[in-house]
Amino acid sequence: MPRDHSREQPQWLLARHSALTAPQLLRAYGLLCLFSLLIAAVFALRGLWYIPVFSFAELGLVSIALLHYLRHARDYEHIALRDGELIVEQVSAGRCRRHHFSPWRTRVEVPCWPRQLIRIKDIGHGGAQVDVGVFATPERRQQVAQELCALLPPPMPPP
Repeated sequence: MPRDHSREQPQWLLARHSALTAPQLLRAYGLLCLFSLLIAAVFALRGLWYIPVFSFAELGLVSIALLHYLRHARDYEHIALRDGELIVEQVSAGRCRRHHFSPWRTRVEVPCWPRQLIRIKDIGHGGAQVDVGVFATPERRQQVAQELCALLPPPMPPP
Protein backbone atom coordinates (compact mmCIF):
# COMPACT_ATOMS: atom_id res chain seq x y z
CA MET A 1 0.00 0.00 0.00
CA PRO A 2 1.56 3.34 -1.00
CA ARG A 3 2.21 5.87 1.70
CA ASP A 4 0.21 9.10 1.72
CA HIS A 5 2.95 11.75 1.92
CA SER A 6 0.49 14.62 1.96
CA ARG A 7 -0.70 13.55 5.44
CA GLU A 8 2.76 13.37 6.99
CA GLN A 9 3.36 15.92 9.70
CA PRO A 10 6.99 17.10 9.84
CA GLN A 11 8.80 17.00 13.15
CA TRP A 12 12.33 17.39 14.46
CA LEU A 13 13.86 15.96 17.62
CA LEU A 14 16.98 17.67 18.94
CA ALA A 15 18.29 15.65 21.89
CA ARG A 16 21.31 15.78 24.16
CA HIS A 17 23.93 13.19 23.29
CA SER A 18 24.73 11.07 26.35
CA ALA A 19 27.79 8.85 26.12
CA LEU A 20 26.90 6.69 29.14
CA THR A 21 23.66 5.12 30.29
CA ALA A 22 22.66 5.42 33.94
CA PRO A 23 23.76 1.85 34.86
CA GLN A 24 27.14 2.36 33.16
CA LEU A 25 27.59 5.64 35.01
CA LEU A 26 26.72 4.05 38.37
CA ARG A 27 29.14 1.20 37.69
CA ALA A 28 31.94 3.65 36.88
CA TYR A 29 31.15 5.67 40.01
CA GLY A 30 31.18 2.48 42.10
CA LEU A 31 34.64 1.60 40.79
CA LEU A 32 35.84 5.13 41.52
CA CYS A 33 34.49 4.87 45.09
CA LEU A 34 36.08 1.46 45.62
CA PHE A 35 39.47 2.64 44.35
CA SER A 36 39.40 5.93 46.27
CA LEU A 37 38.24 4.37 49.55
CA LEU A 38 40.83 1.60 49.27
CA ILE A 39 43.62 4.15 48.96
CA ALA A 40 42.10 6.23 51.79
CA ALA A 41 41.97 3.12 54.03
CA VAL A 42 45.66 2.37 53.40
CA PHE A 43 46.62 5.91 54.42
CA ALA A 44 44.28 5.80 57.43
CA LEU A 45 45.96 2.60 58.65
CA ARG A 46 49.31 4.39 58.46
CA GLY A 47 47.97 7.18 60.65
CA LEU A 48 47.29 9.81 57.99
CA TRP A 49 43.64 10.57 58.82
CA TYR A 50 43.33 13.67 56.67
CA ILE A 51 43.57 11.62 53.44
CA PRO A 52 40.18 9.86 53.99
CA VAL A 53 38.62 13.26 54.70
CA PHE A 54 39.74 14.55 51.30
CA SER A 55 38.71 11.26 49.69
CA PHE A 56 35.15 11.59 51.05
CA ALA A 57 35.03 15.24 49.97
CA GLU A 58 36.15 14.24 46.47
CA LEU A 59 33.54 11.48 46.22
CA GLY A 60 30.84 13.85 47.46
CA LEU A 61 31.67 16.46 44.82
CA VAL A 62 31.85 13.83 42.07
CA SER A 63 28.45 12.47 43.15
CA ILE A 64 26.93 15.98 42.93
CA ALA A 65 28.36 16.38 39.41
CA LEU A 66 27.05 12.96 38.34
CA LEU A 67 23.59 13.68 39.74
CA HIS A 68 23.52 16.90 37.70
CA TYR A 69 24.61 14.93 34.62
CA LEU A 70 21.92 12.28 35.17
CA ARG A 71 19.26 14.92 35.72
CA HIS A 72 19.97 16.50 32.33
CA ALA A 73 20.85 13.32 30.37
CA ARG A 74 17.39 13.09 28.82
CA ASP A 75 16.92 16.74 27.86
CA TYR A 76 15.53 17.37 24.39
CA GLU A 77 13.71 19.80 22.12
CA HIS A 78 10.89 18.66 19.85
CA ILE A 79 9.50 20.78 17.03
CA ALA A 80 6.37 19.62 15.23
CA LEU A 81 4.06 21.08 12.65
CA ARG A 82 0.67 19.46 13.19
CA ASP A 83 -2.93 20.37 12.64
CA GLY A 84 -2.14 23.89 11.48
CA GLU A 85 0.00 24.68 14.50
CA LEU A 86 3.74 24.83 15.17
CA ILE A 87 4.48 23.20 18.53
CA VAL A 88 7.85 23.59 20.25
CA GLU A 89 8.43 21.37 23.28
CA GLN A 90 11.52 21.86 25.44
CA VAL A 91 12.35 19.37 28.22
CA SER A 92 15.08 20.22 30.72
CA ALA A 93 15.66 18.31 33.97
CA GLY A 94 12.23 16.70 33.66
CA ARG A 95 10.40 20.00 33.24
CA CYS A 96 8.48 20.44 30.01
CA ARG A 97 7.74 23.81 28.41
CA ARG A 98 5.43 23.80 25.42
CA HIS A 99 5.01 26.73 23.04
CA HIS A 100 2.27 26.97 20.40
CA PHE A 101 2.64 29.16 17.32
CA SER A 102 0.30 29.93 14.46
CA PRO A 103 2.20 29.22 11.22
CA TRP A 104 0.72 32.33 9.60
CA ARG A 105 2.12 34.61 12.31
CA THR A 106 5.44 32.87 12.85
CA ARG A 107 8.88 33.91 11.66
CA VAL A 108 11.93 31.65 11.86
CA GLU A 109 15.37 33.24 12.06
CA VAL A 110 18.05 31.06 10.48
CA PRO A 111 21.26 31.11 12.56
CA CYS A 112 24.14 33.00 10.91
CA TRP A 113 26.93 32.14 13.37
CA PRO A 114 27.93 28.73 14.76
CA ARG A 115 26.77 29.47 18.33
CA GLN A 116 23.53 31.18 17.36
CA LEU A 117 20.29 29.30 18.02
CA ILE A 118 17.17 29.08 15.88
CA ARG A 119 14.78 31.82 16.95
CA ILE A 120 11.07 31.22 16.42
CA LYS A 121 8.99 34.40 16.83
CA ASP A 122 5.30 35.10 16.94
CA ILE A 123 4.89 38.38 15.09
CA GLY A 124 1.30 38.76 16.26
CA HIS A 125 0.08 40.59 19.34
CA GLY A 126 1.66 38.18 21.85
CA GLY A 127 5.16 38.58 20.50
CA ALA A 128 6.32 35.32 22.06
CA GLN A 129 9.65 33.91 21.00
CA VAL A 130 11.65 30.81 21.74
CA ASP A 131 15.24 29.81 20.96
CA VAL A 132 15.83 26.17 20.00
CA GLY A 133 18.77 24.06 18.89
CA VAL A 134 20.82 23.91 22.08
CA PHE A 135 21.61 20.21 21.55
CA ALA A 136 22.21 20.36 17.79
CA THR A 137 25.37 21.00 15.84
CA PRO A 138 25.56 24.29 13.90
CA GLU A 139 24.99 22.39 10.64
CA ARG A 140 21.92 20.62 12.02
CA ARG A 141 20.51 23.94 13.35
CA GLN A 142 20.97 25.47 9.91
CA GLN A 143 19.24 22.50 8.26
CA VAL A 144 16.27 22.49 10.67
CA ALA A 145 15.79 26.25 10.34
CA GLN A 146 15.83 26.09 6.54
CA GLU A 147 13.37 23.17 6.52
CA LEU A 148 11.06 25.09 8.87
CA CYS A 149 11.24 28.20 6.70
CA ALA A 150 10.38 26.14 3.62
CA LEU A 151 7.35 24.53 5.30
CA LEU A 152 5.86 27.59 6.96
CA PRO A 153 3.78 29.99 4.90
CA PRO A 154 5.07 33.56 4.58
CA PRO A 155 4.07 35.48 7.74
CA MET A 156 1.10 37.79 7.55
CA PRO A 157 1.76 41.35 8.74
CA PRO A 158 0.21 42.26 12.09
CA PRO A 159 -3.12 44.13 11.87
